[in-house]
Amino acid sequence: MSVYRILILGLLTATQATLAWAEPYIAFREGYKCSACHVNQTGGGMRNEFGGLYTQTDMTPLMEGATEKAMDFSPQIGSNFTIGADFMAVHEVLLEVDEELDGQRYEQDSSNYFGIRSGSLYFEPNLIPEMLSIYLDETVTSDYAKSREAFVLIQGLPYQGYLKAGRMLLPYGVRVWDDATFSRRVTGFTFDSQKMGVEFGFEPGNLFLAAALSNNTQVGAESDNEKQIFSSVGQIFSSVGALYMGSVVLGASFANNEEHTAYGPYAGVTIGSLTAFCEVDWVQDSGAIDQDQFIAFGSVNYWHREYLNLRVAFDFLDPYDHIEEDESSRLTLGAQAFLTPYLQAGVAYKLKDSFPQNPQGNADALTLALHSFF
Repeated sequence: MSVYRILILGLLTATQATLAWAEPYIAFREGYKCSACHVNQTGGGMRNEFGGLYTQTDMTPLMEGATEKAMDFSPQIGSNFTIGADFMAVHEVLLEVDEELDGQRYEQDSSNYFGIRSGSLYFEPNLIPEMLSIYLDETVTSDYAKSREAFVLIQGLPYQGYLKAGRMLLPYGVRVWDDATFSRRVTGFTFDSQKMGVEFGFEPGNLFLAAALSNNTQVGAESDNEKQIFSSVGQIFSSVGALYMGSVVLGASFANNEEHTAYGPYAGVTIGSLTAFCEVDWVQDSGAIDQDQFIAFGSVNYWHREYLNLRVAFDFLDPYDHIEEDESSRLTLGAQAFLTPYLQAGVAYKLKDSFPQNPQGNADALTLALHSFF
Protein backbone atom coordinates (compact mmCIF):
# COMPACT_ATOMS: atom_id res chain seq x y z
CA MET A 1 0.00 0.00 0.00
CA SER A 2 1.46 3.36 -1.02
CA VAL A 3 2.22 6.08 1.49
CA TYR A 4 -0.33 8.34 -0.24
CA ARG A 5 -3.15 5.80 0.06
CA ILE A 6 -2.30 5.27 3.72
CA LEU A 7 -2.20 9.03 4.25
CA ILE A 8 -5.70 9.35 2.83
CA LEU A 9 -6.89 6.57 5.12
CA GLY A 10 -5.39 8.40 8.09
CA LEU A 11 -7.10 11.65 7.12
CA LEU A 12 -10.44 9.88 6.88
CA THR A 13 -10.17 8.62 10.47
CA ALA A 14 -10.17 12.04 12.13
CA THR A 15 -11.16 11.77 15.79
CA GLN A 16 -11.05 13.03 19.36
CA ALA A 17 -8.15 11.81 21.50
CA THR A 18 -9.13 11.05 25.06
CA LEU A 19 -6.37 8.74 26.19
CA ALA A 20 -3.69 9.28 28.80
CA TRP A 21 -0.56 7.20 29.09
CA ALA A 22 -0.46 5.97 32.66
CA GLU A 23 -4.20 6.03 33.37
CA PRO A 24 -6.38 5.66 30.24
CA TYR A 25 -9.51 5.18 32.33
CA ILE A 26 -9.19 8.70 33.80
CA ALA A 27 -9.04 10.28 30.34
CA PHE A 28 -12.01 8.18 29.16
CA ARG A 29 -13.90 9.09 32.32
CA GLU A 30 -13.30 12.83 32.03
CA GLY A 31 -13.55 13.07 28.23
CA TYR A 32 -10.12 14.67 27.90
CA LYS A 33 -7.80 14.78 24.92
CA CYS A 34 -4.26 13.53 25.51
CA SER A 35 -3.00 17.08 25.11
CA ALA A 36 -5.23 18.22 27.98
CA CYS A 37 -2.87 16.60 30.49
CA HIS A 38 0.30 15.74 28.55
CA VAL A 39 2.96 17.68 26.68
CA ASN A 40 2.97 14.89 24.10
CA GLN A 41 -0.27 15.27 22.09
CA THR A 42 -0.68 11.52 21.64
CA GLY A 43 -0.32 10.83 25.34
CA GLY A 44 2.27 9.47 27.67
CA GLY A 45 5.23 10.98 29.40
CA MET A 46 5.45 14.48 30.80
CA ARG A 47 2.38 16.19 32.23
CA ASN A 48 1.58 19.77 31.41
CA GLU A 49 0.40 22.34 33.98
CA PHE A 50 -3.21 21.12 33.91
CA GLY A 51 -2.13 17.48 34.17
CA GLY A 52 -0.10 18.32 37.24
CA LEU A 53 -2.94 20.25 38.87
CA TYR A 54 -5.52 17.51 38.19
CA THR A 55 -4.36 15.19 40.98
CA GLN A 56 -3.96 18.18 43.31
CA THR A 57 -7.46 19.58 42.79
CA ASP A 58 -9.72 16.82 41.35
CA MET A 59 -8.65 13.98 43.65
CA THR A 60 -9.25 13.39 47.34
CA PRO A 61 -6.19 11.33 48.34
CA LEU A 62 -6.20 9.01 51.34
CA MET A 63 -3.60 11.29 52.94
CA GLU A 64 -5.77 14.41 52.65
CA GLY A 65 -3.35 16.52 54.66
CA ALA A 66 -0.82 16.20 51.84
CA THR A 67 -3.09 17.82 49.25
CA GLU A 68 -2.75 21.39 50.53
CA LYS A 69 1.00 21.03 50.99
CA ALA A 70 1.32 19.62 47.47
CA MET A 71 0.10 22.92 46.04
CA ASP A 72 3.43 24.45 47.06
CA PHE A 73 5.31 22.18 44.65
CA SER A 74 5.99 23.26 41.07
CA PRO A 75 7.99 21.47 38.35
CA GLN A 76 8.61 24.84 36.69
CA ILE A 77 12.21 26.07 36.69
CA GLY A 78 12.14 29.67 35.61
CA SER A 79 9.57 30.85 33.10
CA ASN A 80 10.52 28.62 30.15
CA PHE A 81 11.85 25.32 31.50
CA THR A 82 9.83 22.44 33.00
CA ILE A 83 10.89 19.08 34.42
CA GLY A 84 8.96 15.93 35.34
CA ALA A 85 9.44 12.32 36.42
CA ASP A 86 7.78 8.91 36.64
CA PHE A 87 8.96 6.17 38.97
CA MET A 88 7.31 2.82 39.68
CA ALA A 89 8.75 0.20 42.05
CA VAL A 90 7.14 -3.25 42.01
CA HIS A 91 7.23 -6.56 43.82
CA GLU A 92 6.02 -9.39 41.59
CA VAL A 93 5.30 -12.98 42.58
CA LEU A 94 5.05 -15.65 39.86
CA LEU A 95 3.22 -18.79 40.95
CA GLU A 96 4.30 -22.36 40.27
CA VAL A 97 3.26 -24.11 37.05
CA ASP A 98 2.97 -27.89 36.66
CA GLU A 99 1.05 -29.21 33.62
CA GLU A 100 1.12 -32.44 31.63
CA LEU A 101 0.28 -33.05 27.95
CA ASP A 102 0.71 -36.36 26.12
CA GLY A 103 3.02 -37.66 28.84
CA GLN A 104 5.21 -34.52 28.74
CA ARG A 105 5.42 -32.33 31.86
CA TYR A 106 5.78 -28.55 31.63
CA GLU A 107 6.93 -26.99 34.88
CA GLN A 108 8.08 -23.68 36.27
CA ASP A 109 9.03 -22.97 39.87
CA SER A 110 7.49 -20.09 41.76
CA SER A 111 9.59 -16.93 42.06
CA ASN A 112 9.42 -13.37 43.29
CA TYR A 113 11.47 -10.25 42.71
CA PHE A 114 11.70 -6.53 43.37
CA GLY A 115 12.16 -4.29 40.35
CA ILE A 116 11.67 -0.92 38.75
CA ARG A 117 8.85 -1.04 36.21
CA SER A 118 9.30 2.58 35.15
CA GLY A 119 11.91 5.27 35.68
CA SER A 120 11.68 8.35 33.46
CA LEU A 121 12.93 11.92 33.58
CA TYR A 122 11.27 14.61 31.45
CA PHE A 123 12.62 17.94 30.23
CA GLU A 124 10.90 20.60 28.19
CA PRO A 125 12.64 23.87 27.26
CA ASN A 126 9.94 26.23 25.92
CA LEU A 127 11.88 28.25 23.36
CA ILE A 128 8.78 30.13 22.22
CA PRO A 129 5.90 29.43 24.65
CA GLU A 130 2.96 27.58 23.02
CA MET A 131 4.78 27.60 19.67
CA LEU A 132 8.22 25.96 19.79
CA SER A 133 9.71 23.59 22.34
CA ILE A 134 12.10 20.66 22.71
CA TYR A 135 10.83 17.54 24.46
CA LEU A 136 13.13 14.98 26.11
CA ASP A 137 12.00 11.74 27.78
CA GLU A 138 14.93 9.88 29.34
CA THR A 139 14.55 6.35 30.76
CA VAL A 140 16.69 5.69 33.84
CA THR A 141 16.36 2.35 35.64
CA SER A 142 18.60 -0.16 37.40
CA ASP A 143 18.96 -2.08 34.12
CA TYR A 144 19.74 0.66 31.60
CA ALA A 145 19.58 4.33 30.70
CA LYS A 146 18.54 5.57 27.28
CA SER A 147 16.60 8.21 25.43
CA ARG A 148 13.00 7.20 24.87
CA GLU A 149 11.72 10.33 23.14
CA ALA A 150 13.55 13.40 21.88
CA PHE A 151 11.82 15.68 19.41
CA VAL A 152 11.19 19.24 18.34
CA LEU A 153 7.54 20.25 18.81
CA ILE A 154 5.94 23.00 16.74
CA GLN A 155 2.47 24.09 17.85
CA GLY A 156 -0.03 26.75 16.87
CA LEU A 157 -0.51 25.52 13.30
CA PRO A 158 -3.90 25.91 11.55
CA TYR A 159 -6.78 23.88 13.03
CA GLN A 160 -4.84 23.56 16.29
CA GLY A 161 -2.23 21.59 14.41
CA TYR A 162 1.21 20.48 15.53
CA LEU A 163 4.35 18.91 14.08
CA LYS A 164 6.90 16.69 15.81
CA ALA A 165 10.29 15.67 14.39
CA GLY A 166 12.80 13.37 16.08
CA ARG A 167 12.66 10.16 18.12
CA MET A 168 9.16 9.30 19.28
CA LEU A 169 6.54 6.72 20.22
CA LEU A 170 4.25 6.17 17.26
CA PRO A 171 0.52 6.80 17.72
CA TYR A 172 -1.44 3.55 17.79
CA GLY A 173 -4.34 2.27 19.88
CA VAL A 174 -4.93 2.69 23.61
CA ARG A 175 -1.70 3.32 25.46
CA VAL A 176 -2.26 1.13 28.50
CA TRP A 177 0.52 1.13 31.06
CA ASP A 178 1.44 -2.58 30.83
CA ASP A 179 3.70 -3.28 27.83
CA ALA A 180 3.15 -7.02 28.36
CA THR A 181 -0.45 -6.80 27.15
CA PHE A 182 -0.93 -8.42 23.77
CA SER A 183 -2.43 -5.22 22.36
CA ARG A 184 0.91 -3.47 23.02
CA ARG A 185 3.53 -6.22 22.64
CA VAL A 186 2.18 -8.06 19.58
CA THR A 187 1.22 -4.96 17.61
CA GLY A 188 4.72 -3.63 18.28
CA PHE A 189 3.66 -0.31 19.83
CA THR A 190 5.12 -0.54 23.33
CA PHE A 191 6.80 2.17 25.36
CA ASP A 192 10.12 0.65 24.30
CA SER A 193 9.53 0.81 20.52
CA GLN A 194 10.54 4.30 19.51
CA LYS A 195 11.24 5.37 15.93
CA MET A 196 12.96 8.27 14.21
CA GLY A 197 10.51 10.21 12.09
CA VAL A 198 7.92 12.96 11.88
CA GLU A 199 4.39 13.20 13.20
CA PHE A 200 1.69 15.72 12.45
CA GLY A 201 -1.75 16.16 13.91
CA PHE A 202 -4.80 18.35 14.16
CA GLU A 203 -7.18 18.72 17.10
CA PRO A 204 -9.86 21.32 16.36
CA GLY A 205 -12.75 21.28 18.82
CA ASN A 206 -13.63 17.71 19.73
CA LEU A 207 -11.66 16.15 16.86
CA PHE A 208 -8.16 14.74 16.74
CA LEU A 209 -5.99 13.23 14.02
CA ALA A 210 -2.41 12.03 14.34
CA ALA A 211 -0.26 10.47 11.62
CA ALA A 212 3.44 9.58 11.54
CA LEU A 213 6.06 8.54 9.01
CA SER A 214 9.20 6.93 10.41
CA ASN A 215 12.19 4.67 9.90
CA ASN A 216 11.72 0.95 10.32
CA THR A 217 14.66 0.75 12.74
CA GLN A 218 14.79 2.26 16.20
CA VAL A 219 18.25 3.82 15.87
CA GLY A 220 20.64 4.85 13.16
CA ALA A 221 20.11 5.84 9.55
CA GLU A 222 17.70 4.00 7.30
CA SER A 223 18.78 3.94 3.66
CA ASP A 224 15.93 1.81 2.29
CA ASN A 225 12.92 4.08 1.78
CA GLU A 226 10.62 1.07 1.36
CA LYS A 227 11.15 0.15 5.03
CA GLN A 228 9.52 3.27 6.38
CA ILE A 229 6.50 2.92 8.63
CA PHE A 230 3.39 5.04 8.43
CA SER A 231 1.12 5.08 11.44
CA SER A 232 -2.15 6.85 12.08
CA VAL A 233 -4.71 6.99 14.87
CA GLY A 234 -8.29 8.21 14.76
CA GLN A 235 -10.81 8.77 17.51
CA ILE A 236 -14.29 10.25 17.80
CA PHE A 237 -15.72 11.62 21.04
CA SER A 238 -19.38 12.39 21.65
CA SER A 239 -20.98 13.70 24.81
CA VAL A 240 -24.30 12.01 25.39
CA GLY A 241 -25.87 14.53 27.75
CA ALA A 242 -26.34 15.51 31.36
CA LEU A 243 -28.94 12.85 32.14
CA TYR A 244 -26.63 10.14 30.77
CA MET A 245 -23.66 11.43 32.80
CA GLY A 246 -21.17 9.79 30.51
CA SER A 247 -19.40 9.76 27.19
CA VAL A 248 -18.70 7.53 24.22
CA VAL A 249 -15.37 7.19 22.41
CA LEU A 250 -14.93 5.50 19.03
CA GLY A 251 -11.67 5.22 17.17
CA ALA A 252 -9.45 3.29 14.79
CA SER A 253 -5.73 2.77 14.28
CA PHE A 254 -3.64 1.69 11.32
CA ALA A 255 0.07 0.99 10.77
CA ASN A 256 1.97 -0.49 7.85
CA ASN A 257 5.49 -1.27 6.74
CA GLU A 258 7.05 -3.75 4.35
CA GLU A 259 6.31 -6.91 6.37
CA HIS A 260 4.01 -5.83 9.20
CA THR A 261 0.47 -4.46 9.12
CA ALA A 262 -1.68 -3.73 12.16
CA TYR A 263 -5.15 -2.24 12.26
CA GLY A 264 -8.27 -2.24 14.38
CA PRO A 265 -10.92 -0.22 16.21
CA TYR A 266 -11.26 0.72 19.85
CA ALA A 267 -14.09 2.15 21.90
CA GLY A 268 -14.92 3.39 25.36
CA VAL A 269 -18.01 4.32 27.35
CA THR A 270 -18.52 5.98 30.72
CA ILE A 271 -21.72 5.70 32.75
CA GLY A 272 -21.58 7.29 36.17
CA SER A 273 -18.76 5.65 38.13
CA LEU A 274 -18.19 2.91 35.52
CA THR A 275 -15.71 3.34 32.66
CA ALA A 276 -15.11 0.57 30.12
CA PHE A 277 -12.91 0.53 27.04
CA CYS A 278 -11.70 -2.08 24.59
CA GLU A 279 -9.37 -2.51 21.62
CA VAL A 280 -9.39 -5.12 18.84
CA ASP A 281 -6.42 -5.61 16.50
CA TRP A 282 -5.54 -7.70 13.47
CA VAL A 283 -1.83 -8.11 12.84
CA GLN A 284 -0.46 -9.53 9.59
CA ASP A 285 3.23 -10.45 9.22
CA SER A 286 4.77 -11.58 5.95
CA GLY A 287 8.41 -12.20 6.89
CA ALA A 288 10.02 -15.64 7.07
CA ILE A 289 6.64 -17.03 8.22
CA ASP A 290 3.26 -15.64 7.18
CA GLN A 291 1.21 -15.01 10.29
CA ASP A 292 -2.27 -13.59 10.91
CA GLN A 293 -2.92 -12.69 14.54
CA PHE A 294 -6.05 -11.56 16.36
CA ILE A 295 -5.88 -9.53 19.58
CA ALA A 296 -8.57 -8.29 21.94
CA PHE A 297 -8.20 -6.20 25.08
CA GLY A 298 -10.87 -4.87 27.41
CA SER A 299 -10.96 -3.10 30.77
CA VAL A 300 -13.79 -2.18 33.14
CA ASN A 301 -13.04 0.37 35.86
CA TYR A 302 -15.19 1.31 38.83
CA TRP A 303 -14.34 4.68 40.36
CA HIS A 304 -15.34 3.86 43.95
CA ARG A 305 -14.20 7.16 45.46
CA GLU A 306 -12.10 10.13 44.41
CA TYR A 307 -9.00 8.13 45.34
CA LEU A 308 -9.82 4.47 44.59
CA ASN A 309 -10.27 2.67 41.26
CA LEU A 310 -11.23 -1.02 40.99
CA ARG A 311 -10.31 -2.70 37.72
CA VAL A 312 -11.00 -5.88 35.73
CA ALA A 313 -9.11 -6.39 32.45
CA PHE A 314 -9.10 -9.16 29.83
CA ASP A 315 -6.36 -9.77 27.26
CA PHE A 316 -6.62 -12.33 24.40
CA LEU A 317 -4.29 -13.49 21.62
CA ASP A 318 -4.83 -15.94 18.76
CA PRO A 319 -1.37 -16.07 17.11
CA TYR A 320 -2.31 -18.33 14.17
CA ASP A 321 -5.83 -18.28 12.77
CA HIS A 322 -5.39 -21.70 11.12
CA ILE A 323 -4.16 -23.51 14.25
CA GLU A 324 -6.58 -24.61 16.94
CA GLU A 325 -5.90 -24.45 20.70
CA ASP A 326 -2.97 -22.05 20.44
CA GLU A 327 -4.73 -19.09 22.07
CA SER A 328 -3.55 -17.27 25.19
CA SER A 329 -5.60 -15.16 27.57
CA ARG A 330 -5.15 -13.20 30.78
CA LEU A 331 -7.64 -11.93 33.34
CA THR A 332 -6.44 -9.17 35.67
CA LEU A 333 -8.11 -8.08 38.90
CA GLY A 334 -6.69 -4.93 40.43
CA ALA A 335 -7.09 -1.82 42.56
CA GLN A 336 -5.33 1.54 42.45
CA ALA A 337 -5.40 4.14 45.22
CA PHE A 338 -4.09 7.70 45.22
CA LEU A 339 -2.29 8.12 48.54
CA THR A 340 -1.16 11.69 47.82
CA PRO A 341 -1.39 13.87 44.68
CA TYR A 342 1.99 12.43 43.60
CA LEU A 343 1.90 8.87 44.93
CA GLN A 344 -0.27 5.94 43.83
CA ALA A 345 -0.34 2.39 45.23
CA GLY A 346 -1.65 -0.58 43.29
CA VAL A 347 -2.23 -4.31 43.53
CA ALA A 348 -3.05 -6.65 40.65
CA TYR A 349 -3.58 -10.39 40.30
CA LYS A 350 -3.19 -11.75 36.78
CA LEU A 351 -4.61 -15.17 35.90
CA LYS A 352 -2.91 -16.57 32.79
CA ASP A 353 -4.11 -19.29 30.45
CA SER A 354 -1.92 -20.49 27.57
CA PHE A 355 -1.00 -23.74 25.84
CA PRO A 356 0.93 -26.22 28.07
CA GLN A 357 4.22 -25.78 26.19
CA ASN A 358 4.34 -22.19 27.45
CA PRO A 359 4.85 -22.44 31.25
CA GLN A 360 5.59 -18.73 31.59
CA GLY A 361 2.30 -17.96 29.87
CA ASN A 362 0.49 -20.08 32.47
CA ALA A 363 2.19 -18.62 35.56
CA ASP A 364 -0.29 -16.49 37.51
CA ALA A 365 1.24 -13.28 38.85
CA LEU A 366 0.64 -11.04 41.86
CA THR A 367 2.05 -7.52 41.57
CA LEU A 368 2.34 -4.80 44.23
CA ALA A 369 3.35 -1.35 43.00
CA LEU A 370 4.20 2.13 44.22
CA HIS A 371 4.03 4.80 41.52
CA SER A 372 5.35 8.32 42.10
CA PHE A 373 5.05 11.02 39.44
CA PHE A 374 4.93 14.72 38.73
